[in-house]
Amino acid sequence: MTIQNSQQTLVTEIFPVVQSSLPMLHAYQLEIRGGEQSTVGGKLCYRLKNTLGGRWAWAGSNVVTDSPQDKSRIMKVVETLWSEQPEIFKGLRDVSPLQTWVPDPKTISEFVARALLSDLQKNIQGILVKRKHDLGNAFVERQYELRGWVVNGEPSVSLSLSSRLVLKEDLRAYANRVSPDSLIGLQVADKTGTLKGELIEIVGTLAQERKRLVSITQREEMQAILSKSADSDLVVKVSNGRSEYDYAIGALRIILYLEYLHKFNISSRKALAALKIEPQLRAEMVKDVSRILIETGYIESAYNSRSAPKLFRTSPHMTNVRFGDGTTALYKEQNVLNDLRSRHLYRVAAKFKNGSPIKIGFLNALKRSHNDLWELIERSLRSLGFNVQKLGEATIKEPSRAELESVVTTFQSQEPDILLAFFPDDFADEDDDESAYYHFKSLTVGRGIPSQVIEESTLGNERGLAASSTNIVLGILGKTGNIPYILANPLAFADVVVGIDIARDKKKRLSGSMNATAIARIYLNDGDLLQYVIHDAPLEGETIPPSVLQALFPKQEFANKRVVVQRDGYFRGAEKSSLLNWASKIQAQFYLVEVIKTGSPRIYRIEDSQAVQPYKGSAFLINEREALVVSSLPPFKDATPQPLRVRTEAPFPIENAIESVLALTNLHYGSLRAPRLPVTIHYSDKIAYMALRGIKPKNLEGNIPFWL
Repeated sequence: MTIQNSQQTLVTEIFPVVQSSLPMLHAYQLEIRGGEQSTVGGKLCYRLKNTLGGRWAWAGSNVVTDSPQDKSRIMKVVETLWSEQPEIFKGLRDVSPLQTWVPDPKTISEFVARALLSDLQKNIQGILVKRKHDLGNAFVERQYELRGWVVNGEPSVSLSLSSRLVLKEDLRAYANRVSPDSLIGLQVADKTGTLKGELIEIVGTLAQERKRLVSITQREEMQAILSKSADSDLVVKVSNGRSEYDYAIGALRIILYLEYLHKFNISSRKALAALKIEPQLRAEMVKDVSRILIETGYIESAYNSRSAPKLFRTSPHMTNVRFGDGTTALYKEQNVLNDLRSRHLYRVAAKFKNGSPIKIGFLNALKRSHNDLWELIERSLRSLGFNVQKLGEATIKEPSRAELESVVTTFQSQEPDILLAFFPDDFADEDDDESAYYHFKSLTVGRGIPSQVIEESTLGNERGLAASSTNIVLGILGKTGNIPYILANPLAFADVVVGIDIARDKKKRLSGSMNATAIARIYLNDGDLLQYVIHDAPLEGETIPPSVLQALFPKQEFANKRVVVQRDGYFRGAEKSSLLNWASKIQAQFYLVEVIKTGSPRIYRIEDSQAVQPYKGSAFLINEREALVVSSLPPFKDATPQPLRVRTEAPFPIENAIESVLALTNLHYGSLRAPRLPVTIHYSDKIAYMALRGIKPKNLEGNIPFWL
């Protein structure tokens, strides 16, 4: 790792709690047989607050309040819930006060975030509503989230802002002009609260469901909607991923995702511009909201590197890489292609060493020419020492699997090294609602043929054509078995780095059963890809059996090795203990690292009193095993990077975990710009999506990165 001398002043969106200002807290323990504890606890707290007064929150796995009540009064509320919402509360048996309970920092932070500061919701929304952005048929609105943290052993609260695109036409109006089936799969949000999720089912009509819904809700705004809505209005079920809720459609708005904007005549370019919040504007919004929160006396100013320097890593992170001629150079996106020309690829695939050409077939579904882009691609490949043979071009008239299969089969007989497909944006098969991209990937990946899809919008961006061609060239090199460069300085604390992801998909016919695909990508400590392994397993429940995890780490290859295991997201169930037990049996050392890519508060760099993007490598140390890390910067200066949350297990130091992530973000050969995630787990979501749909290489073990 090369460190520049420049330092930076960093500020987070995390605020220490002022414990001396807090009220006395009391806790109650729930006895639950079956059911999700957090769901039952959260809903019970909501009802207790509305019925008994005071502030209540599900915090630290208990019901916590600043207004303690006799158990008899609480149980009367529970009895009402048993009657009104039996499916949710049937497993709740008892609520008991904890007499000698003392709140820990985690509980305190969660209570402050969920109870003490929740009363300010209307004030905060009044500030954020001024930041709405009109896009004609839709608008971009700003949201906030308060979350409890424990920083260096002390309770703290984060304040994070996000943007979402909302259709001006609400769900009721939209439902009046489309078929009910068209509503399934829409992303929706509660008009009167914070819940958002996917619409998964049509439950019935208000004529059938009004009485039940009125008995459930306590919010005046929702009661008003239910009383004013027509009997013919639909009632729908919404899932937020953890729980399901029934809503009258008049209470819901439609949240738009970028891929659906064309259906509502909304410019994706304008939407993207409005959704981004540049660092200074975001910092100003956070400051405006935090001022209200700080005035309560419950929190103080945010952590920053001046007042708490030991909690921050302020030096920029740079990486040296090694090329084919044995020389090394600082990795710089803008220099990579020139470095490859002058220093050569670290390793050229055996089939091309004797001058054999890269054989490329073309599928074209566009009416416009792609010659300008192809000329740049071909010129670059030849400048890197490769010969190129064009196998011909097939015209694609429709995005059907049948037509694509016919063309791919024709090319297969010519033994292509890669197929390039030029598709329109949103090129979808109306018969089965699948995109041509996934049809094409299914047909090529499954037959062991590398492939690359280039969308029409890439050709339309003339200013970015050179950069696009370089990305495509790097992708072609990687997918055909070449290694452009590796780390100049291997990771001293590891022999192997393995990225694992486990994709789960509920079967439709067998209740409780799961399909799962486990993917492991194995790299040497210098970033050289050793192999990938894909393992399919039918599962019952949420935990991957030890036998499946052991299959990903065979004794023959991993015995006596120091292995950094990077998990895309959280380890679940007994996965950690299973891995550590297996490591002990094969006399290996497994260092477990979780890399969580969503939900992290931002980090800002202050320059001339302005908030700007922090440098790559900036970090906030939550504790000795957990940190927020800026792993790469967005492609636009007017966007604020979202840090990764990196967590490790003893005895592996957090500094080593951070280094393992940062170093491997520079080894993604499919793009000049470094991704947020290390190459070990980059594209995990995409690989999992394809794998669960049967899109997998015919060889479930290999060393060619088909995912680039």
